[in-house]
Amino acid sequence: MKILATFDGSKFSESIITQLALMARIPTAEFILFRVSDAPHGRLQQHMTSPRPDAMAETLGSMPIVVEQGDPQWAENKEQAVERRIADLQAYLSGIAKRLPEGAVTTIEIVVAAEPAAAIIECARHSNADVIVMATHSRAALLHVLFGSTTEQVVRSGVAPVLVVHPKAD
Repeated sequence: MKILATFDGSKFSESIITQLALMARIPTAEFILFRVSDAPHGRLQQHMTSPRPDAMAETLGSMPIVVEQGDPQWAENKEQAVERRIADLQAYLSGIAKRLPEGAVTTIEIVVAAEPAAAIIECARHSNADVIVMATHSRAALLHVLFGSTTEQVVRSGVAPVLVVHPKAD
């Protein structure tokens, strides 16, 4: 039984680990630990700030000052930023795998994409997942109406049954 377990890095998403541990008792259970990430950008080598105009006016009167800033110096390009993000998420999901019972069969899948629901649905199709396990953030009704819900989109896709876990307050 292939179980697609989705995580977004929050404590809410990690609330499914208890259910995954119970599902690990199924003799044929195979877990796909899945994480979607937005595409990172490169990082600046140093944070460049310009003086506040109001502070300059106080110290220098009304004389304007032109501050020229050169092109920003990048510590990494976009490709390096993506590689770093994937390595960080790999480490995160490896930590999750260690929290499952010993002997649990796990694979890790990371996707850099803009739309989490579409990425989860595609992974479920590609892996032939028998069930998807995910947590819900239980946002307020207005936020839900405005922005929708990743969990709701995955449930409505019909790609596989979805076990939705509501995180309990600590």
